[in-house]
Amino acid sequence: MDELHRLGLPAKAAGQIYFTDWESTASGWSLVSADYDHLAGDNLTLCEVIAIIDQSSHIHILRKVPLQKTSTEKSEVTTWSPIGLADVDGDGQVDVILEGDAYEDHWIEVDTVKGTSFHTVFSGLGYYL
Repeated sequence: MDELHRLGLPAKAAGQIYFTDWESTASGWSLVSADYDHLAGDNLTLCEVIAIIDQSSHIHILRKVPLQKTSTEKSEVTTWSPIGLADVDGDGQVDVILEGDAYEDHWIEVDTVKGTSFHTVFSGLGYYL
């Protein structure tokens, strides 16, 4: 919640907040996401954060979307959703698999997490609806 507030979400926002929490026992950290949205007619207000929480309870932000309004017909905001944890590149480390969504474009990204740092090791397989 603190991260959403830092991104502009008011304390008494009218919409819903959805939380996801996946624990990786192999790595010792958790992947968490918080997504806020509020629909009013054709307008969507949203805010989101995806982060890793390490064993020392430190938060490391992977993706964030500051509070903003967009159209439900043609959103100009890229949103992110966690879709899995796996050792994607075979290096013995757990990676984070995310789906990116920008209007009609969708793709998969994989971030590797090593200690307190992370970087994208794969981005692709985009498709258009």
